[in-house]
Amino acid sequence: MTTMKKIIANRANGKKSKGPVTFNGKRWSSKNAIKHGLNATQSTLTIGENTKEHSEFVKQLTLHYRPFDYYSQILVDRIVDIHWKLKRISKIESGIYAFEIQAHEADQYKTPVKDEVNHEDFACDDKKRVSYQNLLYGIAYLKDSNSGNAFIKLSSHESKLINKLTQLEKIYQQHKEKHNG
Repeated sequence: MTTMKKIIANRANGKKSKGPVTFNGKRWSSKNAIKHGLNATQSTLTIGENTKEHSEFVKQLTLHYRPFDYYSQILVDRIVDIHWKLKRISKIESGIYAFEIQAHEADQYKTPVKDEVNHEDFACDDKKRVSYQNLLYGIAYLKDSNSGNAFIKLSSHESKLINKLTQLEKIYQQHKEKHNG
């Protein structure tokens, strides 16, 4: 049986906010779960993405596909959205590398990395120097391979998006041929 103390607490909690009430508040809170936007069902710009760049991107791809009726416009909208997500993947990948590079450089207890590799199998004219950035990319990749799976997940997202894109373009092309007779 519920105690009177519990009933009073429940009533007090029930009077507190139950989420946004206004249209703008609901629209804003609907994006709370978006982290990278690759799984979003609707076209969504994430924080830091340029709205002008996105508008130009949409304009150029719409010109490329040239939708001719309502259905083709829906297909083109989805195609454009997938292209934007594919473009976002390289930015996410760059961010992963940047994070790993910063984490590596911040760790003072690690052995300093050298940008020159010597081995008895190397000939005199073999390249022995590695750019520091490439070396750090390699470290980031190795760390991910040993302890995480960010690049695997990212690659999986990319493959799924490419498959969706291929299917949508095929459907669009069939619809266009059917329309043109």
